Amino acid sequence: MAFTLARTALAVLLFVSLPLSMAWAKPKGSNEADSAAIKKLFADFNDAFNNHDAHAVAILFTDDADFITVGGAPFRGSAAIEQHLAPLFSGRAKTLHRDATLRDVHFLRPDTAVVASDTETSGLVGPNGAVPPVKGLYDWIVMKQKGRWLIAVWHESNISTPTGQPSNR
Repeated sequence: MAFTLARTALAVLLFVSLPLSMAWAKPKGSNEADSAAIKKLFADFNDAFNNHDAHAVAILFTDDADFITVGGAPFRGSAAIEQHLAPLFSGRAKTLHRDATLRDVHFLRPDTAVVASDTETSGLVGPNGAVPPVKGLYDWIVMKQKGRWLIAVWHESNISTPTGQPSNR
């Protein structure tokens, strides 16, 4: 009797847990497809940024995205990000060029990943003229919404180095 009860309990457990495990399992190759889509998002962002197209940059963000500039200024939402970038791209950043190299994509969940990259920015104009090239990095959190990867958080940082010494990045 105890053996039959144990077999029945095991059968019920397997019957209940199998659909749950199938729901949590990712299809083979989905990480590769999602990684490729995130890499395309990264390339599309950099193309739009280097073409000084604030709208093309903004549509790559979630509606409620957060952007923190190198100076620490926060902007919330894709519309605010576009409104921030548009005057920069037509003003002191109109000759800006940023080389960005993707360093890592790390999935936190199937629909959320952290993206890290190194950057070098040139062509920025400051109050006293041209600013020397600056090394920096992007930290992004990207999310898959309605089948499309979008930037939810963009944190931009410059890497400061002692005068005359190269950056470690």
